[in-house]
Amino acid sequence: MEEAFTNEDFDKYDSSPLNRKGQVFVKGIETRANNSLEFIRTKYSNFDKLDLAINFIEYNYIDGIKADFQDLVRIGYFPATETQMELDHAIKHALIGSYKAAFADLRRALELTLTAVYLTSEHINETKARQWMNSQADTPFVSTMLIKLIRSGRFKDLNDKYQWSDNLKKFYWHISDFAHNRGQLKGYRELNQTNFFMSGTSAPRINYTTLSAFCDSFITCVEEIVVILCLYNPVLLVPLPVFEKFGFNGPMSGFFEDVQSESINNLIPDRYKYFFKNLKQNDLEVKGLIEWFASMPDLSEDEIKEQINQDEQFLKDLNSGKFDNNMNNGL
Repeated sequence: MEEAFTNEDFDKYDSSPLNRKGQVFVKGIETRANNSLEFIRTKYSNFDKLDLAINFIEYNYIDGIKADFQDLVRIGYFPATETQMELDHAIKHALIGSYKAAFADLRRALELTLTAVYLTSEHINETKARQWMNSQADTPFVSTMLIKLIRSGRFKDLNDKYQWSDNLKKFYWHISDFAHNRGQLKGYRELNQTNFFMSGTSAPRINYTTLSAFCDSFITCVEEIVVILCLYNPVLLVPLPVFEKFGFNGPMSGFFEDVQSESINNLIPDRYKYFFKNLKQNDLEVKGLIEWFASMPDLSEDEIKEQINQDEQFLKDLNSGKFDNNMNNGL
């Protein structure tokens, strides 16, 4: 259980408002995190799906980004790694009771994924994409990006059949309500059931109803990210023999093997499952990449061993300073 916060506790803290805020915030922070973790593991009704969503972002999300030269020149891996960090902080904020920050992290993660796909699409030129990357241009509005994306291709197909754009915006507005303070139900007092506020600072408090709602939203956020990712790079839906064909020297990202592909398929929302089942069977890009992999011979054991030897030699040279010596000698 959380420790109750009392007036006597407050009187012990520094009289400086800045110092007092820090001291009040960290009181019981480890207990709050542990209680939240215990609730999620033992009482949250959809823990298995939450665990799947967290693990997908942790271990597979970056591998889903196309290692395409034109895309990487525009925006690199920044939106993907930043999305990972936003979702990481979302969980951390939720565990300690910083719920408004947690929902804001979800909102930015969804925006970043959509922005990355939009800036690498035919709807935007490389100069504008680079300006955004260099913090010289504003992030496009979500509604603007959706309007342009659903004009063509897979995004249009999904939207025409399932109103994908409206569904995504509905969820986006839901998590935005916390950042925009849409009435008292989205405010700090209600989200945390705050019962102590004195001299401009409040005592943090876990609210399991809010924590459960956050977990629901985290799952939905990752599911929406998965939908965007699969429309952008549908070959992820199909497991491919990446290691058998490339060994340790495969593409940086853009393809999934068995477990990864199974994970992304399990995270597709039920209302879209038929669409994506049909997509991976009939999409021309997917078919072409499957045929390309099938046309390549598997690496032999000797070839894989040679890769291992080359990697080991590279590390030895790196650790010995050989490359530094070559650079100093003008090589």
